[in-house]
Formats: sequence, C-alpha cells, structure tokens
Amino acid sequence: MKQPSVSIERDVGVLTSFLQEVQALADSEKDALGFLPARAFEDAIGRGRLLVAVTNDGDSRTFAGYLLHSGVFPNAKIQQIASIRKARKIGVASTLLRSLVSDLERLGFMSIRADIASDLSGALAFYAKNGFEAVLERAGGKTRGRKIIVHSRQLDTDNLFSLATPVQAAALTDLAVRHRNPGEAPVFAFDLNVYFDLVRERNQSEHARRLFGEALGHTIRLAVADEFVAELRRTSRMPAADPVLQMALQLPRLPKPDGAALHELANQIYDTVFVQRNAKGVGTEQAKSDARHLAHAVISRAAAFITRDGPILNARNELLSTIGIDIATVEEVLDLLPEPLGTSGVALHGQGFEIGSIDSAKLCSYLLEAAVPASTVSELTKTSSEELVYREAIECGGRIVAAGMIQVPKGVEPIAKMVVHVRHEHDAELYADYLLSALVRASSQGAPVTIELAHLPGQSIVHKLAVARGFHRHGNSSAFFKIAVGRPCSASTWPTVVQQVRRRTGLILPDALPAASAGKEIDIQTPNGTKSRISVAVLEDLLGPTLLVWPGRCGVIVPITRAYADELLGTAVQPNLAFVANRDAAFLSLRGYVNSPRSAKKMRAGAPIIFYESKGKGNGRGAAVAVARIVNSIVVSKSQLDPKSDRRLVIDKSDGFSATDDLLLTTFDNLMAFPSPVTFGTLKRFDAVGPANLISAVSLSSEQIDSILANGWSIGKTY
Repeated sequence: MKQPSVSIERDVGVLTSFLQEVQALADSEKDALGFLPARAFEDAIGRGRLLVAVTNDGDSRTFAGYLLHSGVFPNAKIQQIASIRKARKIGVASTLLRSLVSDLERLGFMSIRADIASDLSGALAFYAKNGFEAVLERAGGKTRGRKIIVHSRQLDTDNLFSLATPVQAAALTDLAVRHRNPGEAPVFAFDLNVYFDLVRERNQSEHARRLFGEALGHTIRLAVADEFVAELRRTSRMPAADPVLQMALQLPRLPKPDGAALHELANQIYDTVFVQRNAKGVGTEQAKSDARHLAHAVISRAAAFITRDGPILNARNELLSTIGIDIATVEEVLDLLPEPLGTSGVALHGQGFEIGSIDSAKLCSYLLEAAVPASTVSELTKTSSEELVYREAIECGGRIVAAGMIQVPKGVEPIAKMVVHVRHEHDAELYADYLLSALVRASSQGAPVTIELAHLPGQSIVHKLAVARGFHRHGNSSAFFKIAVGRPCSASTWPTVVQQVRRRTGLILPDALPAASAGKEIDIQTPNGTKSRISVAVLEDLLGPTLLVWPGRCGVIVPITRAYADELLGTAVQPNLAFVANRDAAFLSLRGYVNSPRSAKKMRAGAPIIFYESKGKGNGRGAAVAVARIVNSIVVSKSQLDPKSDRRLVIDKSDGFSATDDLLLTTFDNLMAFPSPVTFGTLKRFDAVGPANLISAVSLSSEQIDSILANGWSIGKTY
C-alpha cells in the first residue's frame, strides 16, 4: 500500500485552519511536552515559528503533526515537536525537523537546540538519530523532579565573517570606558506584555518575576511610559478597583516628554515598525499605542525597550540604527547581569607555594603590611551586597606573598574593580601573571565586562604584565582598563557577542569582520563616541581572553595525554592531591607544547590550536578540552631543550615525542578551557580527526574550528 505524501505548511491561513488540531495534539502530549495555551500557538503563527505537517492521500489532506520553535538569532531552539500516532511510521517528525533545518540554514542560523527530559527515551533516540549531541544535563522543574538533557546540532550555514588576515599593529588603541554617575545608571523601559507576564500566570512569567526581582534588588532600573498607564486606564472597567492598574500606578515613570516631539517621533516609529513592513496590527490603535510607548523611551534616553512584541522585535536593527533605541527581550536583559564568580574547583599547588581563597580582612591586613596606604586599602576592599567578589592569595611557607581581588557590580553595565599586589622578593612575575589571568577570567566567565585595574605604586611587574594583556590607561586616570570577552568568538557567535559588548561596555564593534580585500583594519567606536580603526589582531588582544575565528583563519587540533592536559591546560576534572605540586607552566599565560617536527607546517603563529585529550589507556576523556592561540613554533634539538628548566613545559624528558634528534616546541597563550568538552564522535562528524584518528596533529579549516567551538561553548548562554 502506497504511503501518503507529507507536506509542510507555512502559510498563515492554512496554519490557522489547523490551530485546533495542533492544540488538541499538544494537549494529548502535555505530559511529555509540557502545557502551552492556545495563545502561544497563535503568537507562533504570527511570528513564523510554527510548522504543520499534512498528509496528502488523493484529495484528502489530514493534519499529521507540528513543530514549534523559538530562539534568538543565530541560535534556534525546538520548543515542541509532535505527530499523530498513525503518522509516526512515515517519518512525519523527521520531515518537520528537516524542513525547519532547511529554513534556518537559509536564514543564516548556526545552531539548533532541544531540551529533552531524561525519561523520554523515544525523544532522546529521535534527536540522536537526527544529528543532535547531548551537551549538558540540568535539573528540571521541582514538581516532577526530572533531569533535562540539552541537545545541540550545528547547522550547515554560510559563515557570517568575511576573510581577514590578522597582523600585529604597532600600538594599542585606547578603548576608553563608559563611566556613569550613580544618578545616571541605565534605565530600561518595558511594555504591557512584560507587565502582564508579571501579574498573571503566563509562559514568560518566570522571566518577568526574575526581572522585577532584580529591580527590587537595585541591580537594574525599570520605568514605564505615560502611555503604559494610559493604555491600562482605557481598558480597565473599574479603574479605582482594578488591582493591575493600581499596581501599575506605583511603577517608576519616565520623565514627562514634550508633547509635540513625542507625537512626531511616535509617528516615525509607527511608520518604521508597522506601515513599511505591513506588520501585524498595522492600522490599529494598539499599534499606535505601542509606538507611543517606544517614542517616550527614546526621548527619555532609556538604555533599552524591553518587549516580546513581534513587530517591534522584528524591526530592532532598524530602530537601533535610525533612532538609537535598543530593543531587547526579558531574557536578553537578564543575560546582561553578571553571574556568580565561581572557581574551577581544582586545587592549585606550585613548587613551594599554594593558591587559595582569602577573605576581606586578611586581604586588608596583607595590603597594609605591604605598605599600601590605608585610604587606598579601604577604597579597594570596600564591598557591598550589590557586588560579586572573587579573591585569591598565594602563600609561601604560610605567608601571603601575593593577592588579588575583583569586584563586579550586579548591574547591567558593570565596571569590575580589580587589584593585584605581589611581593617582589618572591617569584613576583609568576604570581602576577597567574593572578591577572585568574581574576580577568573569573569576571568575564558569564558575559563581557569592563575591568578597572588599580594602579598601585611599586607594582611595575603587575603593570607591565597588565599592558601585555590589553590593559591601557584612559585619559588622566592612573588606573588601567580593559574589556574582557571571556570566550572564543566564531562566525556563529560574533553577532551576539557584538550585541553583548555594546550593551555591557558601550564599545561598538562591526557587525562583521572585513573581507581580506577590504584591508586588515576594522572600524570601531569607543564608549565615549570616538571612532577608530584597529587591526583585528590588536582587537583580539584588547578583548582577551578571546579568540576571533573568521573564514580563512585556519588552525590545528593536537593530541595530549590526560596527565599533561591536567597540568599544562588546567582541565582536570578532579582536584590534585594536596601534596602534588604543579609545574610553573600551570600558572603562566605563555605555555609550551612539544610534538614531532613533522607537524611544523601545521603549527603556524597566530593560528588557533585545539587540544584533544586522548583516551590513552582508558583514563582520558577522548574529547577536545581547550583552545588557545599559537604564539610561535620552532624546531629545536633535544640536546638544547631542558624540560626541567624550561618553565613553559610540564614534561620530564623529551625522548618520546620524536624519533629524530629534534622536537617542535610550540608556545601558546590565550588558553580557554571548553565548558563542554567536544567528543571524538562529534569531532569525527566535523571531519576533524584526520586519517590517523588524532594520533598526530590535524589541520582544521575555520569552518571546522567554528563548529568545534560552538559545541564546546554550547552550555548555558550563547552570547
């Protein structure tokens, strides 16, 4: 018997005609998929986020299944996918998924994600069969106690970067710093959709409650336009007894605008968002009201307008470029808030010294003992509940010989305050090198951040190493500043990084890196409004730790045993025993990797290098665990290399790395460990293991590196 054909419907009218059947199927599968109200599917149709499968058997067309998706470009997310029982044998769900993938790749999306409950074996098998990889396990809701397994699949999409070749510029550029006085803290306006999410039980209520909780905790300032209250009054039947309206009357208001200016700007916004795009709602009073909300936010210089209104979100790029207002979802604003500054959990013991946390009182005592003025100590160590704090100290023989601290305000535009001090009678350069790296990484692990490093007289070693990491002085300030991104940037993440950097620091980066023919410099705009041209290589240093991977920037993946990876890369899963001392390389920003001279042509200066922890005798993870940047790579004779005295290395002897009398010594910096190691199977799918299955170095294209990095950083936020 011939199977009926399956077609995918995207037309709004057809989708609307199947809405009841979609809702019925969703309700029948709510134990597996979760409950969504009919309104959610109606909204999805309007925003082009619902696909429906229909079986065609002669003149008969029968609803067979649907797929609901969401996400923020360039990363999509499958919310729900389901098919009716009698259509499952003909692959309806796979057809829906393939159709979505095709749509997303055409639109330039780079990845697609699905969150699956661990007890849904059928769904887990379905996603595995369709090329998804499990990348993270997290707790589900409290009611059912499920575990959720996050799956990700990279899409075969054209890259967003243009070809560019990095060169080292002669001097660094001052990126400046956006400073705000307490009364100038950014204000975020929001619309009624966000408010109703708070006061009613809806799909986005959890995000809205967190947003308003942050506002009550003074980590973000929220305000509403006059139109916000006016619209509520128009729709309220009994204003004096309407609790939703009465609560809204207590919300902070934006400053009252000039009426004529508001009217003119609202008309311009209405034309841009609704008329020119023939958007949903054009011609309605609701659309004009939305335009007045937004116009008031613009005139009041709000940092952003928070909404989930489809037409406004769809016009966000044009609104930002023409009238200077940023449009954001609640989730995007929440992503601007710093995360807790956690540690790696790996115990660090060096040759004759130990590293550990230190409390504020001990840090003050150390700085005062080191002759730092009391007024400076008081200012540097002054903290509050509105700040996240990370402190570390290095001890030799029970005495503190170096210490550092970084404080990150909980606001959306944090300037992290950092101090590093070392006693120069000890191995000051090693300690300063480690503390600078550790504190910068801790502060930028969740999102880009601006850092202000205090200038302490007599700490020339700290200052020299800070400048080498992209810190610079700004204006008449004695302090050093930098912006830290904290993760690699590839074609699939660059647009989101650009948005995050602009919102968090004020630095405006180009939407895409230039093609090779356009030159080796790019245009940027500093937070104080100064426009400048800067080389891509220097930008990478200034925003470090980061690695910019554009088309044409090829690299290499190299094997490393678990023992070497644990110490050289700091990627150990379990802490070292207290009596096991790491070599100095574990604390240096510049480290060395040794392999055969046959790989010399693959190890080019400036190229990304990915480290694959081989399984060895079964104790390795068989996964890519870290990425770095090659500084240089040279062939040296074994007789000239002394592993015990070269601080960059963690090897005892050099005999086993090459059958010849020579070795290839590769130094690297900008090391970043993968939050989610990329398995051998995934690497093989990217054709990144070579004919010998990563027994030796394998050259990688920029596209392969992009795919590996996207997998390695696929947990948590993909900013």
